[in-house]
Amino acid sequence: MMDIDLRSTMDIQITALEWMPQDGRYVRYYPEAGIDVFMEQRPDGSIEVTPHEFHDEAMSIFDYPLSEVYHGDSEILLRLQEFYRRCWVLRLQDPFISLMITILTQNKTADSARRTFHRLQRRYKGIDVHKMACADKRELEELIRFSGPYKASYMIECSRQIEERWGGSLEWMRRAPTDEARRALLSLHGVGPKTADCVLLFSLGHSVVPVDTHICRVSQRLGLSMSMGDSEAAKRRVKEDLERGLKMPGMAHLLIINLGRDFCKALAPLHHICPVEELCPKRGVVRPERLV
Repeated sequence: MMDIDLRSTMDIQITALEWMPQDGRYVRYYPEAGIDVFMEQRPDGSIEVTPHEFHDEAMSIFDYPLSEVYHGDSEILLRLQEFYRRCWVLRLQDPFISLMITILTQNKTADSARRTFHRLQRRYKGIDVHKMACADKRELEELIRFSGPYKASYMIECSRQIEERWGGSLEWMRRAPTDEARRALLSLHGVGPKTADCVLLFSLGHSVVPVDTHICRVSQRLGLSMSMGDSEAAKRRVKEDLERGLKMPGMAHLLIINLGRDFCKALAPLHHICPVEELCPKRGVVRPERLV
């Protein structure tokens, strides 16, 4: 039996946003079959998939455990890797799907993006670059209203650009140099640095570290980066410190995301139960004393 902590696996990576939390389970719409497939962790740790005939296909999304992702000498990252050993990296996602989901997450919660993506999948019987390029803008605005109706123009226009420039496919970026693929993604309407890096990492196999405010905060507190604040300049420094300084594989940033979600809260970090409390310099923490 695969030893998987379903919650920690499904709540931290763009790839998992195809699955929406619902009543203690995760649900994904399979457009080819026209049905919802459910995944649930049972009390004994096993994962139940319903309908059962989708078990093998659903379980194939789990690629390898996070305990295999980092091989450097950072004591903090090695400790986190052991702590989150039951968290798994999911297999690479279709790059267009990843792009659409990541656009939906811009300035919104993951739960909002998940609900919106589920709604789009059901309405269009599966989304692809052609369907999005031809989508009715007003209808799309209504479908994505909880994730920001203004993003409809991003989704439609960048889909048209992908069709016009690259014949409707982003697959060529898998073999391209990372800098070239990143520049190409940034040239698309509505795509910023974090969105580009998420697509590069979770879909195209490039080892980059997507950096947002949360990655900035936790990396700085841990002393993994010597930058301060969350300005664009600070984010660039964090990215450089992690990618070049630590030579940290992109997927290892999931360790930092997990820590930030579970312990290293923005306003009240849970030092007393943090798995790396004694190793953490707590840079920039206003009240580093024990917080309950």
